[in-house]
Amino acid sequence: MLFWLRGLIIVLLLLAVWGPSLPVQPVRTVVLLDQSPSAREAVWQVAPQVSLPGAAYVAFASGVAQVASPTARRLDLGEGTQLNPALQKAQELHPDRIVLVSDGLFQDRILPIGIPIYTLYQPPSPNLSVSLVAPALPGKGETIEVRAVLESTTRVQARLILDGPAGRVERELQISPGRSSLGYRFRLDGPSQVSARVESPLGSHQTRLDLSPADTTRVWVVGDTALARYLVAQGFAVEERRDISLPIQAEVVALGVGAGDLSAAELDALQSFLNQGGSLLWTATPRGLFFGGWERSSLADSLPVEPVEEPGGVGIVLVLDVSGSMLEGDKIGMAVVGSVELIRSARPQDYVGVVIFSDRARWLFRPRPMTEQGRKEAESLLLSIRAGGGTYISQAYGMALDALEEIPADSKKVIAMTDGIAADITPAIFERARDAAPEIKTSSVALGADADQGFLRDLAQAGSGSFWSVPRPSDLPRFFLEEAQRTFRREALEGRFPVSVRPHPITRDSSPPALQVILPTRSRPWAQTLLSSGELSVLAVGESGRGRVAALATDLSRSWQDWREAPGLMAELLRWLSRTPARPRVQAVREQDQVRVLLEGQFERPSLRVGGREERFAPTGPLRFEARLSREAVGQAVVLENDLALLRLELPTLPEWRLEDGQAVLRRLSEASGGRLLQDVSELQGLSDFKAYSLQLPLIALAIGLFLLERLLERRRGIGMR
Repeated sequence: MLFWLRGLIIVLLLLAVWGPSLPVQPVRTVVLLDQSPSAREAVWQVAPQVSLPGAAYVAFASGVAQVASPTARRLDLGEGTQLNPALQKAQELHPDRIVLVSDGLFQDRILPIGIPIYTLYQPPSPNLSVSLVAPALPGKGETIEVRAVLESTTRVQARLILDGPAGRVERELQISPGRSSLGYRFRLDGPSQVSARVESPLGSHQTRLDLSPADTTRVWVVGDTALARYLVAQGFAVEERRDISLPIQAEVVALGVGAGDLSAAELDALQSFLNQGGSLLWTATPRGLFFGGWERSSLADSLPVEPVEEPGGVGIVLVLDVSGSMLEGDKIGMAVVGSVELIRSARPQDYVGVVIFSDRARWLFRPRPMTEQGRKEAESLLLSIRAGGGTYISQAYGMALDALEEIPADSKKVIAMTDGIAADITPAIFERARDAAPEIKTSSVALGADADQGFLRDLAQAGSGSFWSVPRPSDLPRFFLEEAQRTFRREALEGRFPVSVRPHPITRDSSPPALQVILPTRSRPWAQTLLSSGELSVLAVGESGRGRVAALATDLSRSWQDWREAPGLMAELLRWLSRTPARPRVQAVREQDQVRVLLEGQFERPSLRVGGREERFAPTGPLRFEARLSREAVGQAVVLENDLALLRLELPTLPEWRLEDGQAVLRRLSEASGGRLLQDVSELQGLSDFKAYSLQLPLIALAIGLFLLERLLERRRGIGMR
């Protein structure tokens, strides 16, 4: 008996080594059908033979869709080959295995999945394609070469046609399998387009490349249509705006409006924009630069120019109501704020005084030159005003006229403001106004609905001045600011003003004609004058915060209209403004065997993270760096500095047709997933339709049990023999 037991153990062990199994459950299969342009013809031909019992079918290209049968044709899934979405769709169907029918030319990095993949290779269709490769970060004015790259899977006679700024180029070519290229050279003066078309017995294929200089700049233009027109002609991304919204999505903001046209929040946004590396350009439109009061704004310290004050000033006295009614609704507070705006707008040669009245009249301060010290003292006195009492204006008005008669000013004005009805109105006040005019003009302001508008209008008429009705106290600061711009307005000079040029990259090869209009300005000590007319600055530039600033002291709608090089000069100015160290640029260029990533900006040790790996940039020049990635690199990349993500970019995708061994790609994919590469479609039928339950472990366990039984029986037999 022991002999037969030992024989059975040996048989069981041999069976375990052989590895028998039992089919116990049907296998769930998902078949992925590549219907991208390079594979669809071959896959459609083999499709009737890939029908498997109970299988689900998914067609894919750039997109993915489940289909009813392997012979279903889909032409709406895009022109690329993205495998990962197809694998994700297959996983949603909970398969035990995946069968992939493809040419293996995928454009994405394949993510691993825990399901066996059996692959069936189908050669891509014969193809001749053309692509255009641009140089990296081309500059304006450079002579560049665009390469037309031809890739063919077979030998073919072809005709290549290139069109672009250098005209049409046609070539008859004998194309061999592989890659060949032809250069197309031209000068890049602005946004350009190059197109390529290749014609052969395999069909026609064409592509187009839009090129702009690497320093193409986004510009917000506020209030200067002439400048916007010049910049559009030079290829800048120009957005004409009426206001400044957040965030500022531009590299340069050009301002042809006044500081008073923008809110305090907008001015703060511009200051923050400069501090973060943006740039500002002021132009002397009728509402811009010093016409718009920018020298008195919160950005005054960033202006690269300051006004040249002309001899001869203005004398002005404010006659302000400080009666008890001015306490209502903070009228007195708004009057003080408005008066401060007027004082800040005055020039050193201007005289300003304030006489206040209620039950009686008194000088807050007599007319004095608005030097820096004079303005500080005047503002301090205005802030000390207190209201109370009645409304008696005649004495205060007379004091204002008497004081103005004594000051040396070219023009003189009284501005009288009240919110009520004066108790001392007599014909004498109107006679006094008429006698003083026109040497001293009288203007009047009615604040609110309770003001005596009839009296104030008659007073202004008698004094050859203007009457204004200000309905709300909150309107007073803006009224006084506008009145200051009218009263102290700096006039542009008109005539013929020859322009001198100083060497600078902005002004290279420039020879501007004479100006028709110029705003008298001079450069700040920290700024650089590039264009001048005599002692006056026409164009000045400088640095502010982390950004750059420039001021143009002429109105482009009136100057240089017939000068053909004016748009080019403005373009060079905008490019210089946009090239701040705080404004980095990055570009990825796909080449034959690699992907080059080029970086511009102020960095110390930048790196590039792609797919969990990190590559160091190598310096290639001042503020320029380069990283090289493998040809298969796709997806999103991140530029890092000290582990801080600064920039993101999408790497260019692989072309649909390319010279690559797709069969080897499928083999690696199969082996990594636990499947295998099928050599022929007939091998599909050899795949088991059921899950197999392995008998190896049960056979080994049974053999071990019988072995132990044999040892037990043998031991008992030995004991019995004794």
